[in-house]
Amino acid sequence: MDVKLDPRGNGVVPALILAQLIPCAPYAPTVAVKARVLEAYRIAHVRCPHLAIQSFVKALCDLHGVLPYRPYLCQQFSIAYDLYLDLRRRTNERVMKALGRDSSWRLKHACPACTYKLKGEDLLIFDMLTTMDGNDSLKRVLRRQKVGMEDTETGEPVLGESRERVDNRDAGDGYFSSRACVEKWAKDRVAEQLPMDTAGTDGDNPCADRWKNMINDVTSKMWGIFDETGIFLALCRHGFVLVIADMIRSGELAKYPLAVVEELLDAFGMKLGTGYDVGCHFEATVANSGLADEAWEKKLKCLVGSFHGHAHNRLCQLQFLATYVEGMGLEDLEGCERFFSRSNGLAKSCRYASRFHRQQEIATYAKHFDSFETYANLSKFLCNNYRQALSILKTEAPLQTWMRQEGIDSVERFHEWLGEERSYLEGLKGAAKTNEETLEMEYVQKLVNLSASQFQVATVEARRARGGEGTYTPGVSKEDRARRLAEEKMGKDLERVEELEEILNIAERWTTESERWTATVGAIKMRKYSLALDALELLIMERIFELTKMNQSQTGYKMRKHIAKALQARLKAVKNAIEHYNDAATALNPPMPRLSWEQVVEYAFLADFDILRDTRSEVQSKPWTRPAYRLAMDRYFKILRAREEIKRLNVEIRRVVTWIRDENRFLRKMEAILRDGEGKSEKEKEDDEHMAVQVRWYRERHGRFDAGHMQRFHELARTPGFTGSLTCGVAVEHEELQERLRELRAELARDGADDEMEVDEEGGREENGPNDMNTGGRDEEDEGDDAREEAVSGLLYQISMLAVDRGLRGDDEE
Repeated sequence: MDVKLDPRGNGVVPALILAQLIPCAPYAPTVAVKARVLEAYRIAHVRCPHLAIQSFVKALCDLHGVLPYRPYLCQQFSIAYDLYLDLRRRTNERVMKALGRDSSWRLKHACPACTYKLKGEDLLIFDMLTTMDGNDSLKRVLRRQKVGMEDTETGEPVLGESRERVDNRDAGDGYFSSRACVEKWAKDRVAEQLPMDTAGTDGDNPCADRWKNMINDVTSKMWGIFDETGIFLALCRHGFVLVIADMIRSGELAKYPLAVVEELLDAFGMKLGTGYDVGCHFEATVANSGLADEAWEKKLKCLVGSFHGHAHNRLCQLQFLATYVEGMGLEDLEGCERFFSRSNGLAKSCRYASRFHRQQEIATYAKHFDSFETYANLSKFLCNNYRQALSILKTEAPLQTWMRQEGIDSVERFHEWLGEERSYLEGLKGAAKTNEETLEMEYVQKLVNLSASQFQVATVEARRARGGEGTYTPGVSKEDRARRLAEEKMGKDLERVEELEEILNIAERWTTESERWTATVGAIKMRKYSLALDALELLIMERIFELTKMNQSQTGYKMRKHIAKALQARLKAVKNAIEHYNDAATALNPPMPRLSWEQVVEYAFLADFDILRDTRSEVQSKPWTRPAYRLAMDRYFKILRAREEIKRLNVEIRRVVTWIRDENRFLRKMEAILRDGEGKSEKEKEDDEHMAVQVRWYRERHGRFDAGHMQRFHELARTPGFTGSLTCGVAVEHEELQERLRELRAELARDGADDEMEVDEEGGREENGPNDMNTGGRDEEDEGDDAREEAVSGLLYQISMLAVDRGLRGDDEE
């Protein structure tokens, strides 16, 4: 195509860009790519992250008949693509600046349903619910120089120095937390490379030995190969990306969630609930960090997601699981897992990219995901949750019928049972009940071994005595060797028994008739029972997670086959574990209930295992230990959470409806202001005209889903049981802007009056004449005037928003 040069002499490159051609070189380019082709690749890549530049360029070559395929075209296309993304980013920054929105605006307004608060709306226990988690799929290989030597101790090759070019450009687009902000929390770790599951946690935490979120031994081996070992992500409950932090040459350390929580507290303030797969540990980590005071003042609550929470200790579930936390609604706090299942496709393009291009890939994907996936499905999320809550509330009548049949007089009984269960588990926790072997257990076991070795010696002696006398066998006979070995073993057992008797101060050796022998044997049986129960619980937990992973989207065929084989092997292991458990349970006095395969399969939430740990019959007779009663308890608390969900959804739906109206009218107003051009030069008018076009495109892009949102909301409003409202409200931030404007005007009026008073007083007093004035004081006054003028100019955008707000409400208030 023909390209006309700019008559103002700006050169070839500006002429190409004006013709929507992106060049591949800053001077004398020979290849240029159409902007619509680059946009097509951007959309295709973020929708299908597996699509690489090489595949796309090969497809272009096939379409245009370029034979053979030339690899250098991929490099040129990549250069043009970088320039295109940079132009998009710069244009977006100029648009946001024209709209008066600074760099922090995106985070504070990331989700309309969470952040666009309205005047007079119902108060919620949690102002905002978020979820965060780490993922190691988006690693990046650190390219190093080759070193031809090996470590003399380990035999592994020595890693060379980095050969990457320093590139400090920021491609995070406001999503990434800086490395400096993350590293300042490194001092809060207990040890230099301590993993998240132990860093800063309370030693009394019931989940201390039950759950680990990352295997540090595995991740430590990859620190030398990779620079970024993954990302740590925070989302709101609706799925909008809030903050991303790079994990640098480490596993999921405590500094990453601490840095993320700091940004969230600064941006959103009070009553923030955040879910994390080790939220129980992280709450103790925050309490031991520099965030402790701020988190307590702003009422930060750490929670555990529904999926991960069911693998935690039952006492931990009662404190942190969403089902039992007031104000949570039906939120499962597992949005990060759903995000990672889609973003894992970026791994191919991030693995060997530069630091800048990796961050660019992730930020571009997150931005497109927010605009065209999460926001597009926001109303669907809200409406589906509303209908789910209504369907749960329909189960209240069957629950009341069951309560009458069982003689349960009030739902308060469920709260009492939950409190009894918590008190019982706390008592178990404080009883110092462990599976460690005591000296008494070892003593009884050594007595058993001594008795067996003595019997072996007697057997060998009897067999040797029955042998023919007078027969001669050259060398050492088989009987003599067996007798010597049996005597040596008996001597070792006797020596250890005597040593333990001295330690335990036992004057008379125990026998099977001794009371202490009987008590110790019971403790040994109980220990075997506990170990068998722990092994069975671990296998069931692994089975649940493997089944969930196998059914998860974006799980490849090879991974599914691998998990299927592991499950097949695990099936036999589970059956063997059940047999060992039944043997140990039967040996107790009184015996514990036996388990069958069908019962174990139903233990999906692992709560019943905690009940089996106590052998007291009075505990087993409690109502809350019965499966039917526990199911009724869970159903009741699910109904409570459904009511809370409806209350939250009524607030969030009205926020979204108001946001759609206010955002659309505000953008139209700003577009009209830019097109007005009154009192401006021709150059300014031309620039504003171009900016008005960009604002219109911005409004059309971000408002393309609004009609669908309103249609879904109107359909929901016709659903029986809907108690919300679709009438627009007044945003709190508009009220705050009006109040700030009034205060500023009042302050300026007072300052003006004070200045006049000072002039009159100075005119009547000779000692305060011009020759005696303090020059430094005058400079301070000038600086104060400049600050006030800057404050007034900074409110121009806010005043325009107020003008839009007055148009929405039709009042005459300034």
